[in-house]
Amino acid sequence: MPRTAQLVRVGKRKIELSNLQKVLFPRDGILKAELIQYYLRIAPTILTHIKGRPLSLVRYPDGVTGERFYQKNRPGWAPDWVEYVTLGSEDRKDYVVATEEASLVWLANLACIELHQMHARQPHFDQPDYIVWDIDPPDGEPFENVVEVALALKEQIERFGYHPFVKTTGGKGVHILAPVETKWSFHDAFEAARAVAKPFVEANSETTTLHIKKEARKGKILVDIYRNRGGQSIISPYSARGVEGAPVSMPLEWEHLPRVTDPSVFTLRNAVEHVVSAGDAWEGFAAYAVPLHTQERQTRRAKQLKPARTYKTPEALASYAQKRRFDKTPEPGPELAGGQGNGFVIHRHHASRLHYDLRLEQDGTLKSWAVPRGLPPRPGIKRLSVAVEDHPMKYLTFEGEIPKGEYGGGMMWIYALGKYEITKKKKDGFYFRLQSRELSGEYRTYRTRGNEWLLERLDTPQVDWVRDPVQPMLAKSRRDVPPAEDFLFEVKWDGIRALISLDEGHLTIRSRNQRDITHLFPELLVPDQAFRASSALFDAEIVCLDPSGHPDFKKVINRIQQRGEAAAARAQNRNPAVCYVFDCLYLDGRGLVGEPLVRRRAWLADALRRGTPYRLSEAVEEGQALFDAASSMGLEGIMAKEKNSRYFPGKRSSSWFKIKTRQTAECLIVGYTQGKGDREQFFGALQLAENDGNQLVYRGKVGTGFDAKLLKAVFKELKKLRPAPRPVQEKPVDDAKTVWLEPKLVCEIEYASMTPNGTYREPVFLRLRPDLVEG
Repeated sequence: MPRTAQLVRVGKRKIELSNLQKVLFPRDGILKAELIQYYLRIAPTILTHIKGRPLSLVRYPDGVTGERFYQKNRPGWAPDWVEYVTLGSEDRKDYVVATEEASLVWLANLACIELHQMHARQPHFDQPDYIVWDIDPPDGEPFENVVEVALALKEQIERFGYHPFVKTTGGKGVHILAPVETKWSFHDAFEAARAVAKPFVEANSETTTLHIKKEARKGKILVDIYRNRGGQSIISPYSARGVEGAPVSMPLEWEHLPRVTDPSVFTLRNAVEHVVSAGDAWEGFAAYAVPLHTQERQTRRAKQLKPARTYKTPEALASYAQKRRFDKTPEPGPELAGGQGNGFVIHRHHASRLHYDLRLEQDGTLKSWAVPRGLPPRPGIKRLSVAVEDHPMKYLTFEGEIPKGEYGGGMMWIYALGKYEITKKKKDGFYFRLQSRELSGEYRTYRTRGNEWLLERLDTPQVDWVRDPVQPMLAKSRRDVPPAEDFLFEVKWDGIRALISLDEGHLTIRSRNQRDITHLFPELLVPDQAFRASSALFDAEIVCLDPSGHPDFKKVINRIQQRGEAAAARAQNRNPAVCYVFDCLYLDGRGLVGEPLVRRRAWLADALRRGTPYRLSEAVEEGQALFDAASSMGLEGIMAKEKNSRYFPGKRSSSWFKIKTRQTAECLIVGYTQGKGDREQFFGALQLAENDGNQLVYRGKVGTGFDAKLLKAVFKELKKLRPAPRPVQEKPVDDAKTVWLEPKLVCEIEYASMTPNGTYREPVFLRLRPDLVEG
């Protein structure tokens, strides 16, 4: 194949890409261009784990069926911007250190399929930041057995005080990693790993072994602790593997692992979609670091600080103390306390003005900055931050309401809590990395004048919550109201489900199927008046109310059927809309989907201003009473949501239930039967189907519920669709008399129950649902 090349720009780098059509994985026809695209797309996530780590490279210039090259030294022709670190005592090597998206693209262009990382991170190259147990089965061992060993070893690891993470290797085994503080040598880490594994293997000697030589394993699963030696490496999380199928080493939640029967199911063709949908299972990895249990006695007590040049004396907290009356405020007193030197907290503080506080542990106190608009959500956005008085260490875990009239009076929440590291110091500022369950990212801050600083984000998040399409969470149906003690209950608003995206003052409204309907609701384009937020993603229902205050579905549907600004404005005057907001997925720099519902609702209520078209959808604890009231008022029903439930975008969860005052369903219209009598010019009945995963399931037909006007209106919409082959596998008895259509039109029906063969009993047509149609 003749060599071809093209010059591309990745970030601020120009890279010459060559032979993009070269096949690297022949069985699946995967090209080098796809490998490059994968590493570029997964870069925001993989870089959070490999940035600053020395990498060993496995290159496949002739594809995975050709010769491979295991390379530690940075190539001599590498551009100057490809960073490296020289390691080794006698045989010194220049290891590549990936620091940006361009680094990964450049490596992939070399047909570098596999990235293997060392267990240390810049600048602590002689001190590992995790210990690893490699579960390595013999050939042919069922993966279920590997999972069983991994789950049992997880419990053993946790008994020693570690927080284990798991990933597939992209091969036949799994890796278990436990983050540790960067204070000890590789030898110390190895001894700790062995101290955990040895009693486990002794208790499971029938199935596991510590023998590294294959002939000594005797068909048992190796618990490999020897990778913790200095100079060793493991396949990086999210790295592709150089075997057919292009599997990926995939980090997983422990709950997910038992559901994986074939680890090769994660490939470079689906790994990014998995991460976008499920999130990074290793989010905030370093925040869970603990001391080696073998060294714990040395670190159990916090440092007792004494006045010295190294640590600040109590005078450092004098300003903090002067501003507060500790007999009035629940805030901690001005006491110096020792710590590990790397704690951080971000507070959401609704004082006279809402703002955020960034606090970093330094020299026995918390250096603090007020950030009025919250942390920047992505690179390119600069935030003003104002240095304020140092706070005591106990503020790391402080949360509560400061009484009105006191300094900083108002509610203060912990928004993120974890560990940080300064990665680079500058004359007027520094670069730092935050690691926590709630928020992980890399930032730069520098002083501009006086106590004013600027704060920037350096890394790009894998998911941009306010710009990327995000699917709303769905609810399951039930007939009865669940027990009240575990649930909150809301009115089920009869309107248009919408996701409200706020991005630095710009507001976008998308329907459930990602249709941009922003221009159709001009009265809702009031972000500054409606929200106390700079960036956010809200889940809501847009409704139009009748004179009695009840939702009128026909009116809101009329709103989304308008074309052009003038028509939208006229429809607004006739039928003004309000928006009931009931959830918050993202707020001012961090995702909230992992927070419990009650926490999300507290921040949602705090983010909504009163007196605008946006209203908080109130929640109550008396579900049956709300349902009875909804029934008597003719409302659609209620929602029941578990108080501590997470938000699962795009998934139908049993944490949420819709309980309707009448039993309804949303169906695809897939055809219609020929009409007779006064319906001869229209249709007899509509053929219905429902999406069940990747296929359509036949649900019968509906022929009642139409008056002359509705019959004509529905038929007009049917004529816009193209005839198509029968889209369902089932063949109804009236197949020959049916005009089958492309399944694009959605309707809502009411029914009595389901028949044994899965069709609706006594269905009645209610209305078309154009708000659920894509496009």
